[in-house]
Amino acid sequence: MASLRIEISDNLNEWSNFILSSPQSNPFLSINWLKPYAEIFNLNFEVTFVRKGYETIAGIILPVKKKFLLHVLTPLPFTYYNGITFKNFQSEKRQKEILEKNESILMLHKHIIKKIDFFVFKLHHTIYDIRQFKWLGYKVKPRYTFVLNLNPIDLVWERMSNSLKRKIKEAQEVGFRVLKSKSADVLAEQQILSYERTGGKFFLGFDKLKNLLNELVNSGILEVYYLIDSRGEILASRGISIWGEKGYDIVAGMRERESDVASHFLVWKILEDLSTRGITEFDFCGADIEKVAFFKMQFGGELKLSFEVSFAKGILKFFQR
Repeated sequence: MASLRIEISDNLNEWSNFILSSPQSNPFLSINWLKPYAEIFNLNFEVTFVRKGYETIAGIILPVKKKFLLHVLTPLPFTYYNGITFKNFQSEKRQKEILEKNESILMLHKHIIKKIDFFVFKLHHTIYDIRQFKWLGYKVKPRYTFVLNLNPIDLVWERMSNSLKRKIKEAQEVGFRVLKSKSADVLAEQQILSYERTGGKFFLGFDKLKNLLNELVNSGILEVYYLIDSRGEILASRGISIWGEKGYDIVAGMRERESDVASHFLVWKILEDLSTRGITEFDFCGADIEKVAFFKMQFGGELKLSFEVSFAKGILKFFQR
């Protein structure tokens, strides 16, 4: 039986085809998503595959930036999933799948630590066996998200709480409406406002955030929705990514905290729009903050567990959370 081996590749088309067939397939792994980050943050990307003969077992694409003579890899902003991606094992024996996944993780780990001093992977929720990461000394944190089945959309409405339905109807009665836009300028502004209302300082300046979001829109990987009131003012905004038949909740903002029904109505109208376009699943991309989790829970999605795993070398271990 052929043994596994590491192979570095500069074939981005091969990477794109591989992730399309993977159970971990998502927009955050795509070249259309990663290219704007490379340009704005001056990053380099390296594709590494684990091969078995002519077959690809696993792969990873790494954005690397040098900081203070150390090479670090931290998750890109608004990127909910990253890290190792596996082939679709389909009907293969479970024992073989476990062995090849664990061996792939080990081989990629040995390869990565030669070049990178600190890295974080936000694993997809389909990767639930994280024992190999624990055996290798990674720090492991659980993460949660809600994944909502949109087929049929009428059933989504039926399963929502009465209080949420009342908020949506109230928003409609006062003349709220939702529009799509090719500009993410207001989305960037409202994202910063929403974040800084919690007391923190947003990690990107307005111009850089605006440029990033607009580049993602231009690449076709981000769609922007605005909620407009009866006076034509934008009260809330949301950026959504479409990948195959799945939608992903990427970034959001509000003009004012007291606009209680605005975000509820905006999300519902987005779900309706996605459903009419054949999107069957919506990932809310995060439910770990109590207030945010309660908001997303009201739409009735299934709670999914995933893991964030991180590894640090040398002195960086003392700064690892």
